[in-house]
Amino acid sequence: MKKRINLFIISFCTIGIIYVFLIFYCGLSHHINLNTHASLTLKDNHQQVFFESRYQQDILWKSLDELPHLLIESTIAVEDKRFYQHHGFDPVRIVKAIITNLSHQKIVEGASTITQQVIKNLYLTQDQTFTRKMKELVLSIEAELHFNKDQILETYLNTLYYGHGIYGIQNASMFYFQKDPKDCTIAETAMLIGIPNSPSNYSPYLNQKKARERQIIVLNVMKNQHIITEEEYQNALQEELVLQDFIQQTRSEVYGYYKDAVMKECKELGYCTSETDSLIISTYYEPDLQKILQNEFDKQLSNTDMQAAGVIMEPYTFHIQALQGGSNYYETQYNRALYSTRQSGSAIKPLLYYLALTEGFTPSTCFKSTQTTFQISESASYTPENYRSLYAEMPISLIHAISTSDNVYAIKTHLFLGTDALNNALKDFGIDQHETNVSMALGTTHFPLIELATIYNTFASEGIWQKPAFIKKITDTSGNILYEHKSKPARLLKEDETLVLTSLLRAPFDIKNVHVAGPSLLGYEPYTTVAAKSGSSDWDSLIVGYNPQMTLALWNGYDENQALTTNEERKISRAIFKGVFNTVYPKEKTGPWYLPTDNIIIQKVNPITGQLDNNGSFYWYLKS
Repeated sequence: MKKRINLFIISFCTIGIIYVFLIFYCGLSHHINLNTHASLTLKDNHQQVFFESRYQQDILWKSLDELPHLLIESTIAVEDKRFYQHHGFDPVRIVKAIITNLSHQKIVEGASTITQQVIKNLYLTQDQTFTRKMKELVLSIEAELHFNKDQILETYLNTLYYGHGIYGIQNASMFYFQKDPKDCTIAETAMLIGIPNSPSNYSPYLNQKKARERQIIVLNVMKNQHIITEEEYQNALQEELVLQDFIQQTRSEVYGYYKDAVMKECKELGYCTSETDSLIISTYYEPDLQKILQNEFDKQLSNTDMQAAGVIMEPYTFHIQALQGGSNYYETQYNRALYSTRQSGSAIKPLLYYLALTEGFTPSTCFKSTQTTFQISESASYTPENYRSLYAEMPISLIHAISTSDNVYAIKTHLFLGTDALNNALKDFGIDQHETNVSMALGTTHFPLIELATIYNTFASEGIWQKPAFIKKITDTSGNILYEHKSKPARLLKEDETLVLTSLLRAPFDIKNVHVAGPSLLGYEPYTTVAAKSGSSDWDSLIVGYNPQMTLALWNGYDENQALTTNEERKISRAIFKGVFNTVYPKEKTGPWYLPTDNIIIQKVNPITGQLDNNGSFYWYLKS
């Protein structure tokens, strides 16, 4: 007991000395500003506002005078009951937390005040490092010296995160209950107060049991602090909460993933880094395309817990027009299109075959499709397998190999070119796989969907490449241009060979390729003419396709690499692909297609053998 008291005294004195020093230091500095409620305005490609925010979040600001006293008093009681007594951090609470954590030999109790949480939310990362905690401490004291308690508390309530991409008490109240905070019941208020402690655990949409347990804890604090009576407490316990329909309300705003990507690019450009800067960001966002993409996601993913991602990019400009990072932004804000590195599967083969075309291959170049073991070295061999172990058992053309996604043909091409060729081509696109291997030709390479979309958009642009962009222009509120996107196109691929490849990517839809195996995209051809290739692994299903106006890349699968075991699971991305193109280009609206150059001839061939055939299909060839 005496040892415990001594530890308390030593800790308290040490903190006291540090505190006195920090008071002098922070009194002379002023690095933060809670009064300047900076705004961020995002405009779409037609200069229409689609998002406005405060503190870089979509916040409807409420002053303390507009919020109910019950909410304010209860929040302080739950989160920081000595809020009006301390000066940024609470020495008593810190010492108590230190002793508790030492006695348990692990972190079981925190000591952050409301002021510290405001600073962390607005100015710092969530990293649990000593440096970050010290910055938080210094800035918290500074905030207390330069702003009054009500200003800090108002900022806190308006910037709290409530899960599902929702920030601020007003937004949260409307999101969960479709009510203004002043109209919420005691039970509803307790639920709202409890969520920010851990939104992923306490959102009633995600875990009703844990949300209820947290609500009861909050209600007990409210009762014990005499904020509510025993009768009010009992009534609140009995009240059945009526939540808003989650699915219906999350369909009204479909720009969440795009907005987050814009913010990421803005910060990479050196802007969107200060809560005191008001900015207007013009983007390449196409709201109609985004709605079409979201609608198809809703349609195809409604009865599954599978995730999906999608990118729509404009050929030649490389403007990103729509982006879907998951099945629903309010359920998960993780952007799989930008950050999830998945196997590309057979969707990488067109890049391999482009290289082959530059080395003298033609659409009629044949390799035998039969089960083959390749001796890679004295001690290593490799035996690729076709889907369902189907082999033509005869020489097949490059056309047919693309159509049926023949793996033996791909490996033979890969070895013929040299395994470094594909790796070097990927490096040209900024994708470094670090080492080469035989299976690269079958898409064992890992990179995000946005990178795959960029490769195909280069095909769609007849070999022209440039860095994809979300942001068109950034200005301040006075109209001064801070940044403007400059087009920097570069020829990365040869025009003629790229056009021949585009013609070859019609083969997966060509019914005349039906042989032992059928065309991989038969039945998924849109009304309008497109080039496309699918890809898959045990865990991934992809499709990427394009015409001169639009490149669409799609992935579906499970976050935890759960195997795709049914055809229905594998066909989701293909169904979305067809649905998007058919909505953009209905039957009565034919989309554009490419024109051959003077170096290209069109021939009618048997797509399986590559031989001239008046009953065959039209494909493009380089003039010999």
